[in-house]
Amino acid sequence: MAMLKGLLAAVLSLAAAGAASGADAYPDKPVRVYVGFAPGGATDLLARLYAKKLGERFNQTFIVENRPGAGGNIAIQALTQAPADGYTIAMAANYVAANAAMKRNPYDWERDLMPIGMVASTPNILVVPPGSSIQGVDDLISKAKAGGNKLTFASAGMGSSIHLAGELFKVMAGVDMTHVPYKGVSPAEVDLMSGTVDMMFGSVSTAIPLVQSKKLKALAVTGRERMKAMPDLPTIEEAGLKGYDVEAVYFMAAPAKVPAPVLKTLADAVADINKQPDVQEFMDRIYARPLTGGPEEARAFLKSEVKKWQGVVDATGMKVD
Repeated sequence: MAMLKGLLAAVLSLAAAGAASGADAYPDKPVRVYVGFAPGGATDLLARLYAKKLGERFNQTFIVENRPGAGGNIAIQALTQAPADGYTIAMAANYVAANAAMKRNPYDWERDLMPIGMVASTPNILVVPPGSSIQGVDDLISKAKAGGNKLTFASAGMGSSIHLAGELFKVMAGVDMTHVPYKGVSPAEVDLMSGTVDMMFGSVSTAIPLVQSKKLKALAVTGRERMKAMPDLPTIEEAGLKGYDVEAVYFMAAPAKVPAPVLKTLADAVADINKQPDVQEFMDRIYARPLTGGPEEARAFLKSEVKKWQGVVDATGMKVD
């Protein structure tokens, strides 16, 4: 019996040592970073920045893989189905919570997803084609209420912050507009510039340069505060829609059962990257506000977002068309 106990102890000791060495060795092969939208938007830009930084930190390749569609859900579903070994992660955003509120997720985010850490937030900008006759938020609401041809608004996909901003605007302004979803920000902006669609609550990282080059016209910002980059641009709340506030909030995520040591390795890395001066400068360039918070804070945030958007869905009948 003593010999058996000794053998069992030796086996357990070896297993523990193997697990520890595996965690210490992570990552010892390339890591995929999923993005739920086409290249060019804030999610993609942040993913590429963090993939580069993680690669430098671990002397390993982090490969960004764009899997656009379903308001980001195609990428997140693929993430939840990937092996929970830390070699597939994603740059996600609060569309996960919004889609959960609208019963669109083909997965249970609380069961299947493990947030790694908070990254950044950005407001959206209400933009129209340069030749649009719409002069401001009040004018837009008046035209939408006047009848005739129904106004259209583009988005980066069902459940994206761009879509949610438009749906909330419809409800709070008491207007009806047609949602036109795209597989990412860039293709939506192409059609907006050509006048194929009437407006978009665009991603600041790509909309502001287009406004500055006069390829789009800005009407308002969706956050509660004006932007330093465009201080003369009013908020939608200032335009009369009290309480209107929509921002995209980005975080990194992994499959739910990722080993705790690997999760800690990734979470610590993301937290350190968030503090780097050149990362802060990059955030400024894409008009993002850096955020802090690890797995627990990110999970608590997502729970609050689900509650927020569930309240909007229940109170307004907001539907994904």
